[in-house]
Amino acid sequence: MSKVPVAANWTAIPRLGDGHGFLIHWAGGVQSAERDKGRWQILPLQHEGAPHVSGMYSKAEMQAFMKQRGARFVAFQQISWLKGDFTSNWAPLIPGETNFHESPADLWSRAASNLDQARTKPAIQALQNPTFDQIAAIRDAHSQPERLARSISLSLRNLDTSVSQIAEFYHEELSNLLAGGQTDGRRSSSTRDQNLYALVHSFFLHLGTARDYLAAFVGFELGMDVTKIDAMNRLVDAIRAPDIARSAILAMLEAKGYIKPIGAPSTKWKDAGWLNEATDLRNEFTHRRTFGDMTAERMGHLRPLDADVGLYRYFRPVSWQAGDKDVFDVILDSYERTNELFFAAAKLSRQDLSIMQITDKDIISFTTNS
Repeated sequence: MSKVPVAANWTAIPRLGDGHGFLIHWAGGVQSAERDKGRWQILPLQHEGAPHVSGMYSKAEMQAFMKQRGARFVAFQQISWLKGDFTSNWAPLIPGETNFHESPADLWSRAASNLDQARTKPAIQALQNPTFDQIAAIRDAHSQPERLARSISLSLRNLDTSVSQIAEFYHEELSNLLAGGQTDGRRSSSTRDQNLYALVHSFFLHLGTARDYLAAFVGFELGMDVTKIDAMNRLVDAIRAPDIARSAILAMLEAKGYIKPIGAPSTKWKDAGWLNEATDLRNEFTHRRTFGDMTAERMGHLRPLDADVGLYRYFRPVSWQAGDKDVFDVILDSYERTNELFFAAAKLSRQDLSIMQITDKDIISFTTNS
């Protein structure tokens, strides 16, 4: 049978022109967008029965507007298009910090990159005209600290991705329900909900993974076998009081109440506080059941932040413990604690967290696109 020929009609796929944007994400799906330098808009707000963009505000006015109405900050997002290529940088809230330009994922990535450069640079420079496969083999022969730091960074990036996509889901649902005039609390669902179920599951998977890679990092620091100490519960079960003094990260975990001794006559330790709660949450939504299993979790609705100005939020119930909880708010509770923990742990890791400097001597080859 002969091949089907290509059709004669051709239509070019359009590429977006160069541009950039700066967003602030708030819990519930509301966004703030910088239209021009120092001029901000808030979206969506309900006006004349339909979702609208409100603006312009100065940055201070926009922040005061949201704070006065109890909106919860999630993250900054810088987006750009260059020759049609889209890139995005996510900068989440880090409790206790005032500048979020360095995320926990950034710090752990720098640690891994600097370990990689120190290890691979002499080996690569010793080769004459190295091939890609030779370079890849050298770079992939990771040391344990390098491997674990990179794995922590990638797990935190995955957490960021899960949260950013949940924020986008909430924004879309908020806009859709406002467009449908559903500001009276009516519950609704759609096939789009499957995306939310998957994202909630993903968040807790990556939370547990980051936690366990950090445990392995600390275990290696203490001289333990990382093939056996590869999870937080195994690390906590193996440590004893002298280990706390030997590890700044363990000392921090104790200071935050995340680990504590079981008590006499036992010399063992156990996880506690938020770390124990986060593990229980992870087990709930990755082992015991999936989010969306309960009837209440299958529908969302709008709640007013300030109905007089048309400001609403999307609310998706989660059947977890007692009380009236939104699943994104529950996730953000753990997300903020995770960012706080891993930011501090990176600073205490005794690794080089500086931005890697590349000189002309480090460039083996390069190509340009005209």
